[in-house]
Amino acid sequence: MNSSIFNVECISSKSNPLVSKISKLLTKKGRYEYNLFTLDGIKLFEEAVKYSVNIKYIIVKENAVFSEEIIEMVKMCKRNNVQILCLSDSAFSKLTEENSPQGIITVCEFLKNIVFLDDTNEFKNGEKMIILESLRDPGNMGTILRNATAFNFDSVILSSDCVDVYSPKVIRASMGAIFKTRIIISCDLVKIVEKIKSKGRRVIPLTLDNDSLVLGKDKICKEDVFVVGNEGHGISKPIIEATNNTMIIPMQKNTESLNAAVAATIIMWELFK
Repeated sequence: MNSSIFNVECISSKSNPLVSKISKLLTKKGRYEYNLFTLDGIKLFEEAVKYSVNIKYIIVKENAVFSEEIIEMVKMCKRNNVQILCLSDSAFSKLTEENSPQGIITVCEFLKNIVFLDDTNEFKNGEKMIILESLRDPGNMGTILRNATAFNFDSVILSSDCVDVYSPKVIRASMGAIFKTRIIISCDLVKIVEKIKSKGRRVIPLTLDNDSLVLGKDKICKEDVFVVGNEGHGISKPIIEATNNTMIIPMQKNTESLNAAVAATIIMWELFK
């Protein structure tokens, strides 16, 4: 039993105060109340240890089977004063949204690479950035974060009404990229756009306008910063008015617009190559 492996008692009650507290981290309100979030599964636990994330608790499910390597990593965390909890199946189920959980949940403090910022003075010249406005789909957000890491982007800038990056679904889709790329959350995206422009860089929203520049036909440069908008409504008028030009990704006529994650990935690849 994991309780004996890690020399801890097994908690069986769903109403245990600590279990109740951690269950609140499945909601955005709970995460921001405690400044904590959860990672579900072995891979994300390994990534958290690898990137020296501040781990508060490690929760293991009673009778879950782990490799010797994972057991040793948990014991190492325990020696570093991380609290280990062993939960019964029913109590553990209160803390996960997974259909087939792997039996380990990591509770971490908010990440230092995710910041709230409405200024760009900390940006380096030539920093590779992409801006996301009002993205609501966690799968799209996680995929974009994952691909931003793959294409060596320095920062992903989000409007504050985007889906929460600490959402378990975003983290799962990001495949650990949430630890690697700086994520900037802004309450005033227009101000961010104007600051970027003041440094001599173009900010270009991806739109479907007929008078837009055309990707592949019109020239782009590595200094350009692109904006990807909401899945249903696109990019807001204030952002378009604050930017230099708009651009369209050419497609066959009479087809639906591209998925937000696909559009972002195409433009990041163009800048990467």
